[in-house]
This record gives sequence, structure tokens and C-alpha cells, in this order.
Amino acid sequence: MRLMGSLAAALAVIVGATGWSPSRAQELEKPAVQLAVGGKTLIAYLPLTIAERRGYFQKEGLKVEISDFQGGAKALQALVGGSADIACGAYEHTLFMANKGVAIKAIALQANSFGLVVGVGKEKAASYQSLRDLKGLKFGVTAPGSASAIGLRMLLSKAGLTENDVSIIGIGGGASSVVAVKSNKVDAVANFDPMISILERDGAIKTLIDTRQEKDLDYLYGGPFPASAFYVNASFAERSPKTAQAFVNAISAALDWMHKASTDEIVAAVPEEYYGGDRALYRLMVERNRGRVSPDGRIPLEGAGRVLRNLVAFEETLKDAKVDVARTFDNSFIEKAASLRAK
Repeated sequence: MRLMGSLAAALAVIVGATGWSPSRAQELEKPAVQLAVGGKTLIAYLPLTIAERRGYFQKEGLKVEISDFQGGAKALQALVGGSADIACGAYEHTLFMANKGVAIKAIALQANSFGLVVGVGKEKAASYQSLRDLKGLKFGVTAPGSASAIGLRMLLSKAGLTENDVSIIGIGGGASSVVAVKSNKVDAVANFDPMISILERDGAIKTLIDTRQEKDLDYLYGGPFPASAFYVNASFAERSPKTAQAFVNAISAALDWMHKASTDEIVAAVPEEYYGGDRALYRLMVERNRGRVSPDGRIPLEGAGRVLRNLVAFEETLKDAKVDVARTFDNSFIEKAASLRAK
């Protein structure tokens, strides 16, 4: 009995320290899940970090093991290949997969824009006059096939150019990507914060388009659209609905907290390595991008349709696509999460 009492006391300490709920975990079909993300430190993925750091996953009885890849295309591969249960990446991947007959569903939205910025390095800035001058340049993106590469292709199409007119090189979105630009490994960049704000601070790029701003978001995409999202195989949501709901509950709580929190509170919630000693710069990044954070985690049908129209306009593999966008997302989990929190 004394031993049992000691074990109970020890468990109480663990639960109190981590917020993990063993009773909630017992209710879930899969209390431990694998999540793949393409560049966890990207500002567009900040709700994931908030959910992790503030203990929202643990409160739902979930243990989330996060694997961080160079770009969203790699995270998608992990999901399709079966090594991940949930992926954090671009909503548009669900459309590409639907066109291939693979049922992937987005279950929560993080942001209505990745905040893509396209810029040229100092070596090429002086000779740049128009988008036609991008021809022949080496572009650094997070990874080929990821949202940054797709956004670049959309921009090139506005000047009558294609991806064949430039070289697309995967450089990630962290410290190595900054080095790639500063060392002239690439001539130009299509990427996101935090690396973009670091390059701007250091005068390493000339910014051409900045979709953190409303006017450039409208210019490139025609308005807000589902960008950073969490998606799963449709079969996972069917087999493990309680697990999927618990995950979305945590994301919903993170989004709700972010909209109520001050910018300083958000910065204080992330690991110090996210801002590499320059807290003021990271604060500026959060301030620039927080307007793009989803207000409720829902994927709007109109926005989903906008994504497909943009892709069909230039993506050869989707020219004759017969994709029902309503089947590429499921808002039922996020809607239930909102109703549970309102009680």
C-alpha cells in the first residue's frame, strides 16, 4: 500500500509538471502521434509551437512527437509514406494529392498566408528593373515543391516566365538559408520569416514582393487563402476521430490564445533559439505576420477555391484537374473545438 501511495504521488507530480492527462489519454485511439512539419520555426507555423509550449497537447492527453523537415513537400512525403500521422504544411498539398486520387484532408488552418517574400540579393539588385529580369537567376526556396516554390512560380507566370527560366534550389528556412543568400549560393530568394526579416535587417536583399502586406497578397494570390494548415489522411480521421479532435482542440486553444495575447506575450512563449539573440527583430516578425493568423482555424470554401484557381492557372499537372475542393478539408473538428471551448 505504501508503494502504491508513492507511485500515485509520483504520478501526480508528473501530471502537475507536464499538464499531461492520463485519463484523457485513455479515451484516445492513439494518444501518441507523429507530426511532420516543414520548417517548424517559420512564423506561419507559430500556432503549432504555441500549442506545444503552452501545454495544450498535453491537456488533451496527447503526446505529439514532431519531426522537422527542410520544407513542406518533405513533410507531405512523410504523411503519405506512413511515417507521420499528421502533417503541418501548405493547404495546397491537399489539392495536388486529390488530383492524384489520394484523400488528404486539412483539419485546421493556421494562417491565411505564409507571408511569402521574394527578393534579389545585393549582387543582382542594381540590375533589376522588372520581373523579366528574374530570368536565369538561382532562387533559394525552402524546398522544391513547397509553398515557397509554388508562390515563386505564380510570380514568374505574371511575367510570362516559368520555373524552367530560373534555377530552384532548396535552402530551408533557418540559419543555413541566410548563409546561402549572403554567400551568393543563390541570386535571389522566395521564402518566409524568420529568415526574410534577418536578410532585410542586414541589407542582404532587395524586396520585390511582400505578401505580409495586404496589397501584395492581393496582387499575387487575389486575396487571402488557406495557407499553413494541418492535414491528415482521410482514413486517419475516420479511424481515430477522438485523437484528431484532441489535436484540433489544442490548435484551437492556441489560436484563441494568440488572438488575445500581446505580441510580447507571444514572443515570450517561444524558445529563445527562435530569435537567435535578437528578440526585438523577432518581435517585429511576429507583429508583421500576426494579421495573417487564422481567426478560428476554419478553411473557407471560397479561399480553398481561390487556391485551386491560382494553381490551375499555371500548374501543368492541374490543367484538367477535376478536384472537389469541399472534399479536401473538414471543418467539423475545429467547429466542435470552438463549441467545447465556449461551454
